[in-house]
Amino acid sequence: MPRLKVRNLGYMLVVIVFLLLYYNALVPSKDYNHDDSDELVDRWIEKKLNTIHERDKRDPEVIAPGPDKASGPLLPPKQGPPPKQQQKNRGAPKVNKKPPVVKVPPKKASGAKSQQKKQETKKAWMARMYKVQDQRKAHLRGLCDGELGRPLKPMEVLGSTPKQLRPLIVNDRHQFIYSIVYKVGSTNWERVIVEDLEGFKNVPNQKLFSHKALRWMPGFKPLEAKERLRNYTKFIFVRNPLSRILSAYRDKFVDHHNPVFSKIAKTIIGKFRTGPYNASAIDVTLTEFLRYLVNNTNHRSNPHWKVIYNQNYPCELSYDIIGKLEEAQDDIPFVLERIGIRNLTSYGSNEMKRKGSDEQLWSRYFSEVPKEVMTNFYEIYKQDFTLFDYKMPSSF
Repeated sequence: MPRLKVRNLGYMLVVIVFLLLYYNALVPSKDYNHDDSDELVDRWIEKKLNTIHERDKRDPEVIAPGPDKASGPLLPPKQGPPPKQQQKNRGAPKVNKKPPVVKVPPKKASGAKSQQKKQETKKAWMARMYKVQDQRKAHLRGLCDGELGRPLKPMEVLGSTPKQLRPLIVNDRHQFIYSIVYKVGSTNWERVIVEDLEGFKNVPNQKLFSHKALRWMPGFKPLEAKERLRNYTKFIFVRNPLSRILSAYRDKFVDHHNPVFSKIAKTIIGKFRTGPYNASAIDVTLTEFLRYLVNNTNHRSNPHWKVIYNQNYPCELSYDIIGKLEEAQDDIPFVLERIGIRNLTSYGSNEMKRKGSDEQLWSRYFSEVPKEVMTNFYEIYKQDFTLFDYKMPSSF
């Protein structure tokens, strides 16, 4: 029973006993002596207690007791806001705040599992690249064997005349052969060999071609050439003829003015420019340059714009890898992986930055070239278009 009710009941009992004693003292009765009065009080108390007990069963309630100086509070006091804050928030609705949800970060894979996942990703990428290479080589092989009638030549035959294999650069340290095509990232590959693989530093671009670290196939004896052709990994990088020739034109006649190409510029202007012109002019237009290429076979002998089909033996030599500059972000790392030097160079590790898309450059430069010139240009570079699966835009 709550302490508050028991205390009040005690006060009442004391008062009743006092009144009874006082009454008996004033009005004595033969029916009630002191013993009888005590018995009546006990019965009355028992009756009251039973009544209170029955009421508590029917209507139970919790009455918070007030603090007791002797025993202290029964419950810890609630810590509420200060009085002003309580008055301020008295009319505000109560908001049941949910406990914050603690997000548990996912567990990182252990070293072994993380490495396994990385290897699986690399494995899938390598599988895709091998499939791409199979498709490119099958496409080239079908045209060479069929329409062009130029089948593969045995390595014994090719190696017997190494002086004819002028575009091939040999690296014995890592056992690969790079078939160089100018205006297709060739300077970068020369720098990889000279600086990253052979240890020479800060070599100027114009000295890379003749650097002693580059060993060209014509410098080998036939027996040595045959052995390397059989056992080394052979790769080539190609490019859309439109982009390659445009790159050669801008590099040799617009952005730079090397004395050799300035002389060629004067020859082109003297032969293909109509109307009056300055004899010392070297400002060749793209149309004049293309007319120069289609006019004479000898004009196409320069390696910077020579047809790949006639220079790098794509039909006769079985290349292990055919890379495309347009797909450099995948093809360069794949070549580095195949020849085992990916950890020796940073080439190909960053995203290839380009000033503009090929289509934008074509539209800017080739739109002013007469259609008959573009038609003749395509006929000259037709094998490079078809062998490496490039398309000539219909607008040209």
